[in-house]
Amino acid sequence: MGSGQKIGILINCLEIGGAQKMALQVFDLLDRHGYETVMITMDRTRDMPLHPEKKRAEALERHLVCLGGPDSRGTTPETIMHAPGQYIRMLSCIRSHGLDTLISFEDRANIFNMISFFAKTRIISVRHPMKSVLAVKARVKAVLIHIFFSLFKHRISVATFNSQGSLEEFAELFGPGPDTGVICNFCDHAQLIEDSRNTPETSTFAVSQKSRYIIACGRFKPVKGFLNLIRLFARVAEQKKDCRLMILGDGPLRADYARFIRKLGLENRVLLPGFQANTALWIAGADAFVLTSQSEGFPNVLLEAMALGTPVVSADCRFGPREILYPGSEKGERVEPQPAAVFAPYGILTPPMTDICPEPDTPLDHAESTMADTLVMLLSDHDMIKHYKIKGYARSLDFGKTAQEHKWLSLVQEKGYPREKKTWLNG
Repeated sequence: MGSGQKIGILINCLEIGGAQKMALQVFDLLDRHGYETVMITMDRTRDMPLHPEKKRAEALERHLVCLGGPDSRGTTPETIMHAPGQYIRMLSCIRSHGLDTLISFEDRANIFNMISFFAKTRIISVRHPMKSVLAVKARVKAVLIHIFFSLFKHRISVATFNSQGSLEEFAELFGPGPDTGVICNFCDHAQLIEDSRNTPETSTFAVSQKSRYIIACGRFKPVKGFLNLIRLFARVAEQKKDCRLMILGDGPLRADYARFIRKLGLENRVLLPGFQANTALWIAGADAFVLTSQSEGFPNVLLEAMALGTPVVSADCRFGPREILYPGSEKGERVEPQPAAVFAPYGILTPPMTDICPEPDTPLDHAESTMADTLVMLLSDHDMIKHYKIKGYARSLDFGKTAQEHKWLSLVQEKGYPREKKTWLNG
């Protein structure tokens, strides 16, 4: 059990996202195991429940602290302006709660952790390939992130990553530094199955049950490639008249997606049901799950789709999808994405999306055409669907809840110090 250790979990905010979901799972895990745990959010955005179960969420609420920044839609200057005040309040929180260990998720929180005082152990969790993300961030943010990590990485006790590729890219960018290790995201198979049986009484979900559909989930922002998905689905829709596309989520680009759909005349074929607290029942009923991201660390939702027995088709972005769907193929020197679809052991990989801000009326590029044709092929082949349902589920068991939780507990128990017994290092 916790043995009196006091732990803070620091994250930018609780908007919808994979990093937020994992941070909340670790928060719940450590609290259940007797650690005095505090969840610290930097900004006030609060879209995610602290826990799927209402009573458990209410219990965790008592251990939530907000540092009072702007919401997640604030501009870069606003974020920088609020940073000094947030930093001072964070130090006050560490001291007032007597925190021994601070675990942070996401770049800004990781920077605050690196330059913090009072906590004896500073553990950062990097949730994405740094090179890819820095390439698409605002110039000021990218420069600041690079400067802070370069100057202060020596203050990190342990840096954890959710994929081996992200770890290697971090080392390439910043050189030797802290102890590092991989703790993959995990999924709770029992909870997913239970969630998939809780059918909501909504008109949009009722529509989804009247035809075949493919599904995607995520925050509505450019890196997710949803404009590419809408464009390529237009070709799928021409050949599969009974198929719809559902994109679950919300975000700053929602209005842009709606306009894009109207311009392509897909109003009745592409649906945006909005944020869904329970995505499992939507994913479980789909013929295929699609991921079009330009960059991913370790996509939770891809793993959850496999755990629910839904075949997956993913853009071969760096790094997570290949590690999940085609383990071993990413070893050695940098693996270049294949020019055609790869029918991997546990799912299908297609070339990565390169133009994530396309116009609606321009011809599909190679990556979009390949994914569209692959989806048509999959939807036309019941044996292939059955094959990937079975294989995908089997692979998802490698990322079961118990094994990955054990790695987090081992890391906290070791306090990031012993170099000779890193039982948490294995992915």
